[in-house]
Amino acid sequence: MDQIRLTGIRAAGKHGVLDFEHERAQTFVVDATLSLDLAPAGRSDALDDTVDYGAIAKGIVAIIEGEHADLIERLAARIADMILQYPAVQRAEVTVHKPNAPIVVPFDDVSVTVERFRETGRAESADTHHAIIAMGGNQGDVLSTLRDAVRCIDGLDSTQVTGISPLYRTDAWGMPTGTPDFRNAVVSVNTKLTAPELLAGLQRIEASHGRVRTDHWTSRTLDLDIIDFDGIVSDDPDLTLPHPRAWQRAFVLGPWLALDPDAELVGAHAGSVAQLLFESSDREHINELAEDWMVADDAAASPVTGSCHEEPASLQTGSGQHRIESLARSRRAVISMDSPSTDAERRFRKAIVSIDGIPGNQVEGISPLYHVSQLDGKPDNMAAVMQISTRMGAAELITVLGSIETSVGGSLDLDLVDMEGVVSDEPNCQVPWPTARNHAAVLAPWLDMDPDARLGGDPVSFLLAMAPDTSQVGLLTDNWIIGDTL
Repeated sequence: MDQIRLTGIRAAGKHGVLDFEHERAQTFVVDATLSLDLAPAGRSDALDDTVDYGAIAKGIVAIIEGEHADLIERLAARIADMILQYPAVQRAEVTVHKPNAPIVVPFDDVSVTVERFRETGRAESADTHHAIIAMGGNQGDVLSTLRDAVRCIDGLDSTQVTGISPLYRTDAWGMPTGTPDFRNAVVSVNTKLTAPELLAGLQRIEASHGRVRTDHWTSRTLDLDIIDFDGIVSDDPDLTLPHPRAWQRAFVLGPWLALDPDAELVGAHAGSVAQLLFESSDREHINELAEDWMVADDAAASPVTGSCHEEPASLQTGSGQHRIESLARSRRAVISMDSPSTDAERRFRKAIVSIDGIPGNQVEGISPLYHVSQLDGKPDNMAAVMQISTRMGAAELITVLGSIETSVGGSLDLDLVDMEGVVSDEPNCQVPWPTARNHAAVLAPWLDMDPDARLGGDPVSFLLAMAPDTSQVGLLTDNWIIGDTL
C-alpha cells in the first residue's frame, strides 16, 4: 500500500505523570505514516483523491497542545484515531517522541509507536461532496456580512471552502424604486455533509445574520442557496437540485463563471455556465467590483479614497477573466509584540494562539524573544515579532489586534508593522507602521526571524544598523515559545 510520511512535527504540550508535567509545557515530536491507495490521486492530480497532510499536521499539533494525557501511549492513540477519521487512510503508524522526559540517566530520546487500522464500515468513511453556494444581500453592512458568511460556511462540520468568486454588484431591477443594489458572490465547498445537512447549516448562518424568510423577491441581509451538489438532479420540494432558477440568474452565473470558467449546469436547463450567462436577460445588470474582496477594504459600491486599502496596481477588477487558484489571496503581514509585564511570554503566546485561531490566518514565523532596556526609569520590556499569512484587510486586522490586547488583560501592545501590498496613512490604519523603522525592538527580532526582510523597500538589516536604540535591545532566547518560563 502507498504511504505518506510526516516526520518531526513539533509542538509543546503538558503531558506526563509527574505533577510539574501537568503545569509546564515541554516539547513533543511526532512522526506519522499514513497508508492509503494513492493511485487515484496519481491519475487525477486532485486533492479529493488523497488526504490533506497539512490539515493532518495541524490536527497533530492541536492534540499535542490540547487535553492532558498522563502517558504518551494515550497521546499516540489519540493522534492515530484522528488520522483514521480521514476516509482514504487505511492504516496509521504514529510515533511520539518525548526528548525531554524526566529520566535520571543520560539518554537521547524516548518514544512510543502505535499502529492502528481502519475498521470496515465505519461512519467516518462518508464520501466527500462538492457544492456550489450562491451568496447575496442588500441590507446592512453587506460586505462584512458576506465575508463573515464565508468564514461560517468554512466552519461547518466536515466542510471546507475551496474557492471564492469575485464580488459583484447587481441592480435591484424589478423591485421598487430606491431598493439598494445587491452584492453577490459564489463559493465552492468540499463537504461530508449531505445536501439537506448543508442546507440546514446555511439556513442557520442566514438566521444568525438577521435573515427573515418571507418571499423570494424582497431585500435581505443574507441569502445562501445551494446551486449545485455533486451534479445531482432532484425534484425534492425542500431542496431542488440544481437550483431551479440558477440557469436564468446572471448574478449567479457571472460569479460562478469567474470562479470556474469550465462550469456546467445540469438538469432541465443544462449547459455551460458561459453560454447560459450569454443568454440570460439580466446579464447587463451585474458588474464586477473586486476579486480580492475577502481581504481588500475597497470593494464597496463606490471607490474609497484615503482608506486602509490595497495599492491600486494590485487590485485588478473589471477584466472579466479570472482563474481563482485559492480562496482569497492571502497576504504576508508582520506583527510586533511588546510588553513590560513580568509574564510577557505568556501574553505573547496567548496572542499568537488567538491570531492563529482566526479563520484565514496562519502563523508562519515567530522571532526569538528580546529584552528591551528602558533609559527613562520605566520598566524594561519584552519584545518579539511574528509573521502571518492572512485574508483579512489591514483595518480589520488592526481592530482584531486591539481586541486581543484587551482579552489578555492589557499590558500588551500588538502592532501591524507591515502588510504585503498595503499602503495607508489613515490615522487608525497606518501601514507600514511609521515609527517601526526607528525601533530596534521591532527590527532586531524581525531580522532574526527573516534575514532578508524589507520595510518600505529598505533592508531591515540596514534600518537596524541606523536605529538610535540598537544598544538597548538584546536577545534572550530563541525557544521561548515552547515553555512556560525561560
